Amino acid sequence: MPIEMRARSLFRRCVVNGYRRRRAAITLLAAVIATALTGCASATSSDETFRWGYSSALGSLNPQRSGSFDIMYLHPVYDALINIDQSGNFVPGLATEWELSDDGRTFDMTLRQGVLFQDGAQLDSSAVKKTIDRAKMPESTLSRNLGLVDLVEEVDPFHVRLHLNAPGGQLASLLATESGMIISPNAIDSPDLARNPVGAGPYKVVSYSTGQVTYEAWEGYWDSESVKAPRIKMITMADDSARMRALQSGQLDAAYLRPSQRARTESAADLYVQSDLRTLVQSIIVNTGVVGLDDSRVRQALSLAIDRQGINTYLQNGGCTPTAQPFIDGLWPHVDGLDDRPAAAFDQERARALLDEAGYNSSRPLALTVSSPNITQYQLLAELVLANLREIGVQADLRVMETTQTTPAMREGKFDLMVTAIDVGRPDPTSYAADYLLPGGVLNPGGFHVPGTEVLLEQSRRSLDVQDREVPFRKLLSATFDAGPPVISICAPDNVIGVRKGVRGLVVPPVGAYEFRGVEVNR
Repeated sequence: MPIEMRARSLFRRCVVNGYRRRRAAITLLAAVIATALTGCASATSSDETFRWGYSSALGSLNPQRSGSFDIMYLHPVYDALINIDQSGNFVPGLATEWELSDDGRTFDMTLRQGVLFQDGAQLDSSAVKKTIDRAKMPESTLSRNLGLVDLVEEVDPFHVRLHLNAPGGQLASLLATESGMIISPNAIDSPDLARNPVGAGPYKVVSYSTGQVTYEAWEGYWDSESVKAPRIKMITMADDSARMRALQSGQLDAAYLRPSQRARTESAADLYVQSDLRTLVQSIIVNTGVVGLDDSRVRQALSLAIDRQGINTYLQNGGCTPTAQPFIDGLWPHVDGLDDRPAAAFDQERARALLDEAGYNSSRPLALTVSSPNITQYQLLAELVLANLREIGVQADLRVMETTQTTPAMREGKFDLMVTAIDVGRPDPTSYAADYLLPGGVLNPGGFHVPGTEVLLEQSRRSLDVQDREVPFRKLLSATFDAGPPVISICAPDNVIGVRKGVRGLVVPPVGAYEFRGVEVNR
């Protein structure tokens, strides 16, 4: 079946064509009473809760045990040492200043004074050292990123020096995400930290249930004037259509949407679209430890089989930039000309020829399982990938997994192909390479390796300056692409946030660390 027919068929099963808009009636008497009580038009009231809808469920509220997309649930509770603004610039967080030495082997930070954790403990060098030391332990999901830190030195109560065993040009990026989220020293040993977190952020968790987390602002926050919404409620809705309906009906104030839902959102009188730059790329992760997938010709064939433009047109309504590389144009690691190489094309004939060279044909077909999280968009994408692979003779089956199980499956190598999204810029572009493209990477279970890429990675980490980093890193990306990459990029979706009118102040930096403290709700 042609990809456009299959995509439309899939959409008919998932998109709900009709919905009812909630109407609110305000009587004249109520208006008079409200005017008498307030004396002015209503502003954000103290009982307003900002209700956010997202597609992925929370894994853990412990930043050192969290999953790939848990950061938005963590950010209200934990301030990071460094922040990233909406333009992607590094700005002060719990650290007010930082500097990497000329040799790239020490990283100094000056801490903000007068900051308290939500249990009353004070932020100081000792608290930072305890958090980073714990994050480096093997059971931490951050140990890979922070393995370059040999020693955390308390220079004085508000000055920390990190001694590194390798160049640390990626540290500013790392410390702006989970690796820089400082946990209260009084709570870091708690076995219940995954559900009862204690940080130095603007909100406390007041309730946690399956599919919903509720936060409440606390008065002790060091920058309390920046906090606008007294409460935040994050609601998990894996089904894209259900999330859209909840937004339209007023059950949600804002929601993460798909590019295919942009037009519907823009046409609604009471909604608007906020679209910010993101480093998210829909991709196929290849387990090169599986027989057949260890052959570069097979990986190249799989990439050639993917109709990226067709997926963009018929599944994403033109809202997902086709790309054969992880970083789209406009991002500093983008490799000019890579998408014009023959291996980046949609060429089913060449794909079949490569499979035949590798020994796979109609008499001996390559059999693979395509896995995806149980999120509507990725299930639809996986089915289209499945169709593309079958068209070049691959025997492919679909396996749908719970979202929280996809990362463990990838780490343990319990998959053939995984269709998902990768935030390739988080916590740093070089982290993507270290995790997926180099030996020892936590998401490279097959041990994919191109000789010389370790040297290029180190060279790209010798400075905080992007101009110094981009040349060696682009060489690394180019070399891994030519070798038949273990990650096949498909397209970079527009970051579409549907927002109800009356809501403002939502910040989405390029690396996806949603900033909720400045959100205002005026219903």
